[in-house]
Amino acid sequence: MLRCAETARPWSRWCRLVDNHCIRVWAFADATTGASLEDSRKETTSDMNNAQTSSLTHVWDRVVCGVDRTTSSVHAARAAARLMPAAASLTLCTVVDPEGASAVTSEVRTREAKGALDRAQAEIQRVHDTEVHLREGPPISRLLEELQAERATLIAVGNHGHGEAGLGSVARAMLHDAPCSVLIAHSVDPDGGEVVVGFDGSGGARRALAVGRELSERLSLTLRVLVGTAGPHPPGPGWSRAELGPDIDFTEDPRTAVQALTDASSAARLVILGSRHLPAALALSSVSEQAAQGARCPVLVVR
Repeated sequence: MLRCAETARPWSRWCRLVDNHCIRVWAFADATTGASLEDSRKETTSDMNNAQTSSLTHVWDRVVCGVDRTTSSVHAARAAARLMPAAASLTLCTVVDPEGASAVTSEVRTREAKGALDRAQAEIQRVHDTEVHLREGPPISRLLEELQAERATLIAVGNHGHGEAGLGSVARAMLHDAPCSVLIAHSVDPDGGEVVVGFDGSGGARRALAVGRELSERLSLTLRVLVGTAGPHPPGPGWSRAELGPDIDFTEDPRTAVQALTDASSAARLVILGSRHLPAALALSSVSEQAAQGARCPVLVVR
């Protein structure tokens, strides 16, 4: 039932998730392809061990999805809804930018934004309970404010980039500036297939692996670890089969992480990566951004 009021939180409606798909999980940590900053790349052994053993179910606790008129944002909402627990909160948020708009144009934009929210909610109403928010202002800054206000643990957005042109501006901004994990989806909605989580031995990779473990256990999925061994920044200590333990299905790929991830994504439902909170200049050439750009399925970057 729709609940509407012209307040800071104008709309609400609710639905449910049931998902019994079997998914294979792989993992890669975020790494730079350009010049590196040693202080950004070094992580202590205790940090890595804590990341490996800690529960990261909080990644799915409070999800915000940025919605616009494109189909990729709907795919992002649907991907998040299918993977998160039924008890977690999912908020669909769209932003109307009044900059340079006349009164008539502003009214049209608002009507179109409400229509986009309705369509997105209709797409996932049988998948998960949903709250709907309509905001006004610059899209990126308002979306970041929404994350703070909702204490979001995950932001899901569609990618509006085109091929080698890179990620869309909103997706790139969320990768660089969001205070939480980021899920990026394309205008493709994988039905079944693998989930890819990658690994290189770093703390970021172990956080990604912890999320993969939790997801596979909760949804009865198959878990697989994939290591790309080529490139200027090969995996560090702690990525071997012996280090990960006998219960992990483990694969080494002789190519770079980006190449391996891109190929794996063609048969995947989700790719999971770790993040190191690199400075923007390095993050622009990071594995996470390149993988999110080239992947054929949604990409989750864990923080």
